[in-house]
Amino acid sequence: MMGVKSACVLASLLVLAGCTGEEDASESVEPTASDSQEAAVSQAAVGYVTSANFEEKVFQSDLPVLVDFTATWCVPCREVDPIVEELMVEMAGRANVFKLDIDESPEIYKQLAVNGIPTVIFFNNGKEEERIKSPQSKEIYVQYMEAMIEGRSALEISIQLLDQDSFRRHFILSRKPDDVGNAISAYAGLLTAPFENGQTPLSLILNAPSIYQDAKLELALSQDASVAPHDLVGLGRCEEFAAALAEAPQLVNHVDPDGNSVLMTAMSRSHRLEDRGCLRKVLRSGVEVQETKQERPLSRSAVLLDDAALLSELLALGLNAELADTEGRNALHWAALYGQPDNVRVLLAHGLDPATLTHKGETAADIVRASRDRRVASLEEHADTDAPEVAERMREMIKTSDEVLDLLASAEA
Repeated sequence: MMGVKSACVLASLLVLAGCTGEEDASESVEPTASDSQEAAVSQAAVGYVTSANFEEKVFQSDLPVLVDFTATWCVPCREVDPIVEELMVEMAGRANVFKLDIDESPEIYKQLAVNGIPTVIFFNNGKEEERIKSPQSKEIYVQYMEAMIEGRSALEISIQLLDQDSFRRHFILSRKPDDVGNAISAYAGLLTAPFENGQTPLSLILNAPSIYQDAKLELALSQDASVAPHDLVGLGRCEEFAAALAEAPQLVNHVDPDGNSVLMTAMSRSHRLEDRGCLRKVLRSGVEVQETKQERPLSRSAVLLDDAALLSELLALGLNAELADTEGRNALHWAALYGQPDNVRVLLAHGLDPATLTHKGETAADIVRASRDRRVASLEEHADTDAPEVAERMREMIKTSDEVLDLLASAEA
């Protein structure tokens, strides 16, 4: 069995930071010296913090600090960036407000385990107080800053903000189960009261995969959260779903208020259940393969299942493997990134073009090479580790990357 130290080393080697956002690759041009100078002036004007001065400006600050993790290509960041720039002026002298470009300062992004942008992190006395991973209204950021200035706790402010739908969603999905559980005593309907559009917290959790998903589902069910028929597939209650489907066959194509279809829920949850019985029932019940959410196309969920036979079945039902998400990545990009030779073979045979570019101008092969290079560097960096099983796992992953690269090269030839 892998020891604690070995597990920690493995985690440090395998973690890959992800960002959300997009850019128009057709408008991308090589920056000139003048462009670089103007960008540097612009960053200085709006108060960027970097890896070089993060310690001084953030960790050693005597004032509360807000840092907006962003990137020029990130579309959702455009909602947050103007708010942060206003706060730089409005909070001057009372708190410090900065932006950090993750492409310019990736070290801090990784050090703080920021796993997507936009992310806003609040610091006080050199320690992180809170982080918000989805765009919120300006008032929410202001309330956190005012609370820190006054010496109040971030949790106190979070509880006060739970009446706002967007923040309650953020809180449920981003906080650890213990934090969510502790908040229930102060906000009884946290995991039971429907949101304004009719979506329930239970359905929200079911359709947001995370390492804490199962624990949060248990919390919601312990609060007697109502279970809708379309939730049953996500909970693994396949027979109950089949009974509901017998009474209402149209249920198989139901889409909830957030745009999640029964098929999407079944796919996103099947890897966490003991078997894929619910997903099989959905596939054999006249389901229509309908795309409802660009940020998470069905093809990406299909790739995550890492089941080439199932992927082939979904393609036969009409799954659009070429549909790109908000980063411009299609099913082939994701299969390549996750190191799935069998899925790559299926997608190439289906006709996906290995030369297709993401919004950042990357082909599937570019993505694999970047991932492979990181693994090689990590393997060399940890060459003296006392966890040989970690090194062996890394070598296996590098070998798989090479296999995927060979498949893509053959398809391009």
